[in-house]
Amino acid sequence: MAFSDNVEVISPSFGNDGQDRVSALESKKLQKQKWLVLALSFLIVSVIGLVWVWSRPPIYQSQAIIHFSYAERLNNQQAAVPEEQISLSQRRLTSYRILEAVSQQLSSELSLNLSPEALSLLLSTEANVGSRIINLYATGEQANLLQPVLDTWLNLYLQKLAEETVVNTEEDITLGREKLVALEEKIIEQRLFVEQYSEENNIISLERDENRTLAKIKSLGAALDQAETQQAEATASLTSVEQSIQQGQQVIHPADKTRLDAMRKSMKDIEAQLESLAQRYTAEYMNLDPNIVNLKRNLQNLVQRYEEGVALSQEKYIQDLARTVAASKDKQRQLEQQLDELGKEAQQFNQKLDEYARQTRSLKQLEEQAQQLKDQIVEKEVQKPFEAKISVMEAPFEPTYPISPLYWRDTGIVVAGAAGVSIFCLLLFSFVVRQKQPAATMTSYTVVPPSGLTYHAQQGAQQQALEQQRTAMLGHQAAPLQLEQQASVSHPRLLSIEECNQLYAVANRDGKLALSLVLSGVSPQEMLLISKGDFDDQTQALMLQGDFSRAVELMDDTAKMLAAMCVSAGDDSSLWPAHMTMEQFDQSIINMAHDAGLAYPEQLSLAALRHTYLTYLVTQGARLNDLEQLAGYVSPAQLSLYRQVNRRGEPVNLDQVNPLFPLS
Repeated sequence: MAFSDNVEVISPSFGNDGQDRVSALESKKLQKQKWLVLALSFLIVSVIGLVWVWSRPPIYQSQAIIHFSYAERLNNQQAAVPEEQISLSQRRLTSYRILEAVSQQLSSELSLNLSPEALSLLLSTEANVGSRIINLYATGEQANLLQPVLDTWLNLYLQKLAEETVVNTEEDITLGREKLVALEEKIIEQRLFVEQYSEENNIISLERDENRTLAKIKSLGAALDQAETQQAEATASLTSVEQSIQQGQQVIHPADKTRLDAMRKSMKDIEAQLESLAQRYTAEYMNLDPNIVNLKRNLQNLVQRYEEGVALSQEKYIQDLARTVAASKDKQRQLEQQLDELGKEAQQFNQKLDEYARQTRSLKQLEEQAQQLKDQIVEKEVQKPFEAKISVMEAPFEPTYPISPLYWRDTGIVVAGAAGVSIFCLLLFSFVVRQKQPAATMTSYTVVPPSGLTYHAQQGAQQQALEQQRTAMLGHQAAPLQLEQQASVSHPRLLSIEECNQLYAVANRDGKLALSLVLSGVSPQEMLLISKGDFDDQTQALMLQGDFSRAVELMDDTAKMLAAMCVSAGDDSSLWPAHMTMEQFDQSIINMAHDAGLAYPEQLSLAALRHTYLTYLVTQGARLNDLEQLAGYVSPAQLSLYRQVNRRGEPVNLDQVNPLFPLS
């Protein structure tokens, strides 16, 4: 409805002036009570706190600083000694024996009666190991008493520490010398034992190769290895020669090779001469010529002698190899017997050598201990690395101003605390005591427009009501989800078939393709990952990969647009431009809704299209658990929202469900 700017409002009057005056008086009374509670609580807390702060006596503190310096350290083992002595001195300063001695000296010299318990509360220490200093503090209410107490405490401790250091150093040196004498006697005894043991057992050195028995075993082992190698080589040569002879091959002894090669060369020379003569003369002439006949006779003799020489060489070669094998076996057997005989002797010698090594190590350890003990004695007598030089860096003084309490700081804390307590009391009072509210009354107003509604205004109001009713329905096919029953679940807007067709009619190419893909069963996430290789030209279907791989059936127009985009994509694997994201597609859907003149276009998105498609499948009778086979992954929480969608009849199988949304 549309009204003009001038509106008349008529408000009825009620006779309740008396009730208003009573309520105003009660409000003023309650306000005074609140101010009283706030002021009283603040005053009480602040007075008590300030009395406690300013009634405390002032505390004074006197301080002294002592420094520990040491000689240059000789080794890393002494690094922890200063830290230990500083910590020990800090503990001894506050020990009962020291405090008792301080109490007695104060009583005798200064006539101050302070018990060890009172001194333990009065005196304290703080050590800084890194700087090697100890801070001594005397804290109390009497400023003139702190300096003499701290002086007596410091001087008494330094005196006792010096006396103990001298006594302890002399005792340590005497004890070290006694240990050194006993250790040297033990070293002499151990050295004599080692020398006698080595002479009795013929031990020259700890090195095994330098001892005769072990060196002999080592040489016998090397000789045995060499004999085994020779025996293996001779056996292999004998076997090879016998096999060659059995196969009809000529085997010549290396010693006869030169002689037989010369005979073979002579035979070849004669054969070459005869071949040359045979080319010049006939066979009859050659049989009659005495020189040629002598050449033939010499060739026959050489051939006979060569064959006899080869046979003798083979027999000689086999005999030599057999003798070599036999000799190698005999030598190996002798060496093994010698090693067996020396085995027991070597075992006994090894035991004696191990014992000799143990005794030698024991002697070396004793000598090292003696040397360390000598070094310690020298350090204590000359360098004294463990003796600290204690110097007083700051002497005790009489304090002139207190260190605590901080009156003004504590006053500020008390005031702040009092303000907080007063506010808390005010809140508690407001919670307990509340103003009585007047009874609620209903006031009615009459709105009178100056003129009636025009015809166009009535038509616009009716059109707006129809649009709002249509956005809450699925058209003539299904009832929308009852979202008011699931207020905790955010759900996108549900579109009708007519609205989807209106969007499709005004969309551009990318918008039409995105709209049809989502309404064909492709999820928004899968749509962004589509590449040109996922489209099958033969089946005109979209092959989606991943956990929910499936073939998505497409409309003819969608298949044509997808084929065209695959061609224009070129070598790029992605179908969409790089700048296209989920938000960009949602904005594109909103723009399409504006162009189509739909109500509340900002409510549209890819999620709304997918919600419309899933509702479309459920209204046909598709089971909830079967939706993933057509539309990809749907979370169980999202599937539960579609339990309230009205199906047309009983649930059906997927082959009876039309997966394509009716777009024209």
